[in-house]
Amino acid sequence: MKSSFKIFSISGIPVELHISFLLLILVIFLFAFLGIFTLYVAFLIVLLFVTVVIHEFSHSYVAKRYGVPVERIILLPIGGVSAMGEIPKNPGQELNIAIAGPLTNIIIAFICLLGLFITGGIGSLSISSFFISNTPNADINLFLSNFLGINLVLGVFNLLPAFPMDGGRVLRAFLARKMSYVKATKTAASIGKQFAILMAIFGIFFNFILILVAIFIYIGADQEYKAIMVSSMLEGLLVKDIMTRNVATLTPDTPVTEALNIMFKQRHMGYPVMEGNNLVGIITFDDVSRVPEDKRNFPVKDIMSKNLILANPEEPVFNTFEKISRNNIGRLPVTENGRLVGIISKTDIMKVLEMMDAESAR
Repeated sequence: MKSSFKIFSISGIPVELHISFLLLILVIFLFAFLGIFTLYVAFLIVLLFVTVVIHEFSHSYVAKRYGVPVERIILLPIGGVSAMGEIPKNPGQELNIAIAGPLTNIIIAFICLLGLFITGGIGSLSISSFFISNTPNADINLFLSNFLGINLVLGVFNLLPAFPMDGGRVLRAFLARKMSYVKATKTAASIGKQFAILMAIFGIFFNFILILVAIFIYIGADQEYKAIMVSSMLEGLLVKDIMTRNVATLTPDTPVTEALNIMFKQRHMGYPVMEGNNLVGIITFDDVSRVPEDKRNFPVKDIMSKNLILANPEEPVFNTFEKISRNNIGRLPVTENGRLVGIISKTDIMKVLEMMDAESAR
């Protein structure tokens, strides 16, 4: 089952709505219907996520200008995520990509402020007035003041100097001008973790939500550092350098019972399925194990995965590792000019990382 659904595209970038966000919208309008708060508040909360789309698109637009592929923008209850390729290690480019989102929000906030000056709405109603009546005076001044607040909070919050906030990447970009990229990442991640700890302590005394945000920031900082370490260790390594070239394959008509026996005998957990010289699918131990023991007399073509994610022998190993991790799969067939030339697994990559880690520890 898909966890997100495409709702529209901006400049060729699909914008997807995560199912959890869809449920949040339904809850918001249910509360509005029950009179817990007004419909305008529901509209304003949804508007927050429109602002998030603008924020994420700003990142994506600048990233594409630098040649960074952007697969999609996903809207989540906690904000948005731009699924990009590897961020450039050029400090100037990373700085521009990172600052684009918050800067856009601050510009929108400034435009709203100008609008309030023009309409004479400075000092207009506060957001608390939304909760008093089901028929609020939702005029243009009220809209501008609250849209200003949404963008200002989102822009400033994302400038916090901690991963995964944009401010953490801005900080790393500045540090990378004076030290190695890995060391800059380690320093920025360390600052982010310390910031998260202080936020958690502050949250104990003032607001429990701050503790949840602090946990999110701490984990994000740690994951960013680990990802950069892996990227650094795998730098320069191509798929062809570590892939298995003599690939054991199955045919579409291979019985499931025979496939299972081959897996136990050869101790490989996944096999490309070939029809002649054509790669038509892949079958894994997980696929086979889901089939009841008394119903394994049909061919693997009935249960094999046909929507294949592939690697190229000239592709950086780190890119392949990201594909494997992002799609939660164990291995990728390696093809060149439509021909199967090898297979690479997560285990292969982890073994390389272990060897490099041991080598660096000497």
